[in-house]
Amino acid sequence: MKLLQLTSENPKFRTINFESGLNIVVGSQLTAEQKKSINGIGKSMSLSLIHYMFGSTFKTKSEKKLEEYLAKYGVFELTFSHKKKEYRIRKDFSQSEFYINEEKIAKTNYRKKLNEIFLEENSTLSFKQVFNCFARRYSSDNGMIYYSNILTQQGRSIEDYKQQYTNLYLLGIDMSLVKRSFDIKERLLKLESAKKAINEYEKALDKTNINDIKDEIIRLNKQVDEFIIAENYDKLKKEADALTNEINEFRNQIFFTTKKLKMKELNFESSENTNIDIEKIKELFNEAHFFFENKITKRLEDAQAFHNNLINSRKKRLGIEIRDLKISLEKIQLDLNTVSIKRDSMLKDLNNSGALEERDSLKDRIKTLEAEQKNLEKYEHILVDFKKDKSDLDVKNAVIKQESISYLEKNHQKLELLETKFRDLVKKFYDNQGGSFKIEEAPNAKYLFTINSHIPKEGSQGRGEVKLFCYDVLLYQLNKDLLNFLAHDGCLFSEMDRRQRSTIFKIVLELVRDHEFQYFINIGDNTLKEILDEEHEINILTDEEKEIIKKSIRLELSDKEPKDWLFGESFD
Repeated sequence: MKLLQLTSENPKFRTINFESGLNIVVGSQLTAEQKKSINGIGKSMSLSLIHYMFGSTFKTKSEKKLEEYLAKYGVFELTFSHKKKEYRIRKDFSQSEFYINEEKIAKTNYRKKLNEIFLEENSTLSFKQVFNCFARRYSSDNGMIYYSNILTQQGRSIEDYKQQYTNLYLLGIDMSLVKRSFDIKERLLKLESAKKAINEYEKALDKTNINDIKDEIIRLNKQVDEFIIAENYDKLKKEADALTNEINEFRNQIFFTTKKLKMKELNFESSENTNIDIEKIKELFNEAHFFFENKITKRLEDAQAFHNNLINSRKKRLGIEIRDLKISLEKIQLDLNTVSIKRDSMLKDLNNSGALEERDSLKDRIKTLEAEQKNLEKYEHILVDFKKDKSDLDVKNAVIKQESISYLEKNHQKLELLETKFRDLVKKFYDNQGGSFKIEEAPNAKYLFTINSHIPKEGSQGRGEVKLFCYDVLLYQLNKDLLNFLAHDGCLFSEMDRRQRSTIFKIVLELVRDHEFQYFINIGDNTLKEILDEEHEINILTDEEKEIIKKSIRLELSDKEPKDWLFGESFD
């Protein structure tokens, strides 16, 4: 992919015309206050806008505000070429659809269309995730910067399966194992979600013996066959009456318990004010002193503390009693519901008069019991199936774990080569100290493998930014034919020293020289001046390379006037 132009029909917009090789947007350094704003002068926005043209969503509060602004600004156009074919994306942010070479693309189909342009047919990758890896931008909301981890491109979570899948794929890992592992762990996760319902089934099986129900069905069928109807009818009616009495008893308990609870709650509310006015205590003690003279020796504060402790103890006791009463109410209500369902089922089966009706009532009762038996047997089957599925998945997961260990062992040389490439890049920054780069097993992660990278004396933000750059260049080196493009936001340089910044440009210019490679970066003017400083004692770049950097500036933005900003105006 090669960017050609980013422009807008709004004449205020500062059009960016891209060229092969290095492309720089340079602008004034932002103040601390400007960094909190979505306004700024537009350095970072130049890269973010490309992301939005490729379908990135507006998620954060500041991004939503930007979306509102872009919707009123005018139509934007991004022109690029890929595999010798030129494309033009047109986007009106007040509308949902996109246009590619005048073809209208619904928002829901846009990512699929980009996949068709950039990726091979039946590719398991998504262009959006790939572009995230090759165009790492700065994005913040409430001060949170997304330049934090090599695997969290564009603020994606470290647990984001699709983004991690893409990283592993770009590193050349066989993804068939990763895909199988993810599918199994997703199924295990769903089983875990169903565990609560399964536990309820187990409780149902514990409380009701299916064999007892079967015996009851056999007994009732036998009585129907022998026309022993009235006796059984009377028995069922007596059972229903007994259950009715039980229900009434539960309702009485609920009434008296509720009444008692309300009284406790009123007493609790009346105890809200635990602080007695110390002046009132003083008045009482003055009166006491009058009658008892020197016999009153307790301090006013002690009296107040005694009173407060007494009230607090009372509140605590009332709180415990209220909690216990509520628990008791819930238990009584649960028992009431259980008995009511059982009684209602019996009443439904009973008929109030006649021998024929009594026989039909028994048959209905048998049907009720058969339905209950069927449900319990269904629960039993579900429970068995759950345990079987869980066991099968656990076995498959263990097998994949062994296969992943075997895969890492068999591909040891390939993985060592990855580490060597990464270390070679890092050594250019830190006097032949290259750190480490490992692909290791991560059995608890959805993506099976984890990427662990370290550089010398890692910990500072500046060294973390160097690691980000080295990792991104590594991905490019391994996938030159995919996009042949790389982009970074200038905040990559925020904590680096001059040597590290110059080394980045040194590496980029080498890639540009040796490959048909396009690199886009926005950078502050002070940072660029420091890199191009010819009198500095550190001379990483040659004069020729510095000249190439100067000629690679495609747009200069200034904070002097809004017309010199990317959008040509202020929009805060």
